[in-house]
Amino acid sequence: MALINKNDIEKLLNVQNNTQNALCISIFIPTHRAGQQTLNGQDTILFKNKIKEARALLERHDVPEAEIDEYLKPADALLNDTNFWRHQAEGLAVFITKGFSEHYTLPIAMPDVVYVLDHFYFTPVLPILSQNGRFFILSLYREKVAFYEATIEKVRPIDISSFVPETMSKALKFDIKGNDQDFTNSTTTVNGSNIVHGPGSTKGDEEHERVREFVIEIDNSMQKILHDAHEPLVLAGVDHYCSLYRTHSKYKNIVPENININEGVDNANMLHEKALKLIKPIMQQSHTDSLNRYQNVAGTGSTSEDLATVAAEAVHGRVDTLFISPSQPVWGSYDPASATAVVHKEYQRGDYDLINLAAIKTIAQGGKVYVNSYNGLSESSESQGNVKALFRY
Repeated sequence: MALINKNDIEKLLNVQNNTQNALCISIFIPTHRAGQQTLNGQDTILFKNKIKEARALLERHDVPEAEIDEYLKPADALLNDTNFWRHQAEGLAVFITKGFSEHYTLPIAMPDVVYVLDHFYFTPVLPILSQNGRFFILSLYREKVAFYEATIEKVRPIDISSFVPETMSKALKFDIKGNDQDFTNSTTTVNGSNIVHGPGSTKGDEEHERVREFVIEIDNSMQKILHDAHEPLVLAGVDHYCSLYRTHSKYKNIVPENININEGVDNANMLHEKALKLIKPIMQQSHTDSLNRYQNVAGTGSTSEDLATVAAEAVHGRVDTLFISPSQPVWGSYDPASATAVVHKEYQRGDYDLINLAAIKTIAQGGKVYVNSYNGLSESSESQGNVKALFRY
């Protein structure tokens, strides 16, 4: 499972900041779930070419050949992992530095690019990390629990079998016979408590208690995946199951409405279509509210559209909400001594993409980032490196 999130970014930032005298390699490629491209090994061929590009960029940094080989060992190992290439999504991101490598399969297409810098390059994954980037779907059925990662364009199932019981029987460790309304007469121990089934308890009581235990067990397991996430979670299933899950779940961002389906559905595209009807208005309203806050104080000193200013303020944790538009990298430097950033016409050794710097620092310090022209948000301008920042103070 490869759900890239804020904690992953913080981990990568920590690695780059604590690895002395090392370059950071960031490789991005579009990939395919299936089809002729997969059969023909198109993704592996493209990745092999990216490794060659990374090698050439390392040579430009005057890295010795033996050291280059050491840098690229994790990439070569990934290239030769046949099983890995059979399980791709829409995009792949690989991050490598001395003694460290990490990769993520992603639900949106990545550009075909390689960067070798003094730091990792995150701009291509910003749409996933943004407020309008990603959401989740959890299907709750007695004999089937399924989890999906989704964007406006795509949905993909996530294997949670090692975390979450697949059925109520596995969750509660007893046999259930018949359909949702049929119960055996027995006494079952669940989490140390005896539940009487049959004489002395009504079918409604038994149903409610079993389902309650079921959803609590599922939620406890899902915390291993969602405990540090903030993306909206859409529930799918009968209203009773979804209502109980919403009541007992520790996750704070469950969408108020659920997809009401009476039987377990394995059709991810159908669930995705129904989820979009719930999630699109929420994402658009969040974007509109944030943009209104920005416009209400624009020109008062609480906002800025100057990229160098925004990047510097983001480093200091001052950016509350950031709007960015897709563009080519805008290279520049940040000087800690003067606490200022400067835009350069061309890349200079040690430069940051200032859009990347502003967005990552905003996310890492609890701010919101919206990627304009993504997921239907369209208030972007045509200027390169367009940013709008709303400051905290």
